[in-house]
Amino acid sequence: MRARFALLTACAVVVSACGPMAGLSGSGNAAVEARRQRAMEYFVKAKVQEAQGDYLGAIGALRSAADLDPTSPTIYAQLAIDYERTGDLGMAVRCARRALSRGGAQIALREKLIHWLESSGDARAAASELEKVLRYEPGEWRWYRHLAYLYTETGQRRRIEPLFRRLLERSDPPPAVRADLARVLASVGRLRSAEELYRQIIVEQPETEEAWIGLAGLELQRGHREEAVKLYRQAMAQSPESMAAAYRLARLVEGPGDLESIIAEEPPQHLYRLGVALADAGKYPEASMVFGRIVGLRPQTAQEWLDLVRYYVDTEAYAEAESLLTRAIRDMPDSTALYLFLGALLEHQRKYEDAAIAYQQGLQHDTDRARLYLHWGLSLEEQERPADARLVYDRALAEHPERAELHLRRGITWAREKQWEEALASYAAAADLDPDDADPHLYRGLALEQLGRWHEAIAALRLAAELDSSATRSLFHLAAAQEQAGRALGDSSYFAAAVASFEQLLALAPNDAYALNYLGYMFAEAGVRLDEAVSLLERALALEPDNGAFLDSMAWARFRRGEFEQASVYMQRALAHMDAQDEAEERAVILEHAGEVAQALGDCRAACAHFEAALQLRADDPRLKAKLRAAQQGCE
Repeated sequence: MRARFALLTACAVVVSACGPMAGLSGSGNAAVEARRQRAMEYFVKAKVQEAQGDYLGAIGALRSAADLDPTSPTIYAQLAIDYERTGDLGMAVRCARRALSRGGAQIALREKLIHWLESSGDARAAASELEKVLRYEPGEWRWYRHLAYLYTETGQRRRIEPLFRRLLERSDPPPAVRADLARVLASVGRLRSAEELYRQIIVEQPETEEAWIGLAGLELQRGHREEAVKLYRQAMAQSPESMAAAYRLARLVEGPGDLESIIAEEPPQHLYRLGVALADAGKYPEASMVFGRIVGLRPQTAQEWLDLVRYYVDTEAYAEAESLLTRAIRDMPDSTALYLFLGALLEHQRKYEDAAIAYQQGLQHDTDRARLYLHWGLSLEEQERPADARLVYDRALAEHPERAELHLRRGITWAREKQWEEALASYAAAADLDPDDADPHLYRGLALEQLGRWHEAIAALRLAAELDSSATRSLFHLAAAQEQAGRALGDSSYFAAAVASFEQLLALAPNDAYALNYLGYMFAEAGVRLDEAVSLLERALALEPDNGAFLDSMAWARFRRGEFEQASVYMQRALAHMDAQDEAEERAVILEHAGEVAQALGDCRAACAHFEAALQLRADDPRLKAKLRAAQQGCE
């Protein structure tokens, strides 16, 4: 650390003015070219050191390059970047200015210089540099907006309006940009200028929502509330897909009286957006008035009905939602979406028989029958009725044998009954129909695991990981299968493969708590990379501090490091969070570990109690019996 600090200090002294240590001699073009060649060699050396993360070394090499070729803006620009990487913004600024003094636009470096000046607290200097950028890019709106911000920061607001006038004279920015200009002008009190811009935009392109909203905001600043309401309503009419104006209008609604004229005059599609905005603002009585009006006007499409129903679902008014869906289905009996929504709503309330009736009702009409069968089957699966679900999927496949998702779900119902060969046949059919879908290969791999066909399982899971766009789910199962195969087959090479798969997963999802725990426990169980195991498990517990399995893993990692007291602390927490509903095997492992920790601390009675409790869950485990006998002998 001292050597690195000394190097930083020396570099800072050498380039205190960010200039050459010695001028070039006048020995002719050959000598100049030779010095430039040597400068390039130092520059290449610096790039290598940067790639290795040695930015102080890179600075030294670049300084040597600058001494040899003081006319190169590239060298000074790179020096500036490396100084910024070491945290020395002062030197970064000085070297950047030296590079820019060599000429050229160098916009990217100028952007960095502005950022460094702002970070250093010198907003006035940043504004000055930004003014120079505008000489090169006079039509770039983002620079004008940033410069306006810097003028505001440095007390130079009077310069904002002339700055924007200059932009408008030089170019014809799009309406959204001009609306943004007007917003900035309004924020600094230039209301009349802002209004002129907004109205000009509305005349030219009345569909520009930002102009209507901005103009309404000006009216509010002047205290003209009714005018603002009218402008927000016009904005809603001009932008039928946007919620922005509806949310602003909802803020102005203070009671039912404010809605009377709006409800009487606005069409249903505008009212729906206003109703949603009122509900989001917690103004439920007013929202109910709006939605009641929509019902009276009777929605014309299935989507309008569903949008209306969602409000009642969000407010947990399920009876009203069911009633509306029933009315909608009467109007539009061929809409698959309505039956699916009704079924989902009934399932949410655990009215499974009613949901089944809804799906069957849809099947009697000209709907997407495969989707209705699928959701009916999923409902039965949720009720732990795999055989009944499979009957539904069989009916669906008789009509739609080409639907891969139906084959997949049928396979899952076989798997839930541990009928692995039948499940594999359905998964294969799904994969044949949709070879690019990861799920059939994933489930096939899991089924092959159950049959102990490890090589085939790992191949299927690897294919699933390759096809999976996010990969994390398939990678987790691949890594777990590799680890389990290693134990089952007695082949240590699988351990390294599992580690590589988990590391690949954590590179994609560094906060996957279950992957962190699994890999940490693997290391602890194997007695390798124990410091890394503890680090992984600390990250897992930071995400789920009360997870009993994670606490047990940490206790075991500490135990394997010989830290018995710390292991006991984590072990007690793991036991406290162990739930009777946890898998019996998981509870047995925690109890066995608790016995090991207690025995290491010399508490033979506690060790015996834990081993006995573990044996109640794994009565035929000879290892546990041997551990219990050893603990009992220690107590004698």
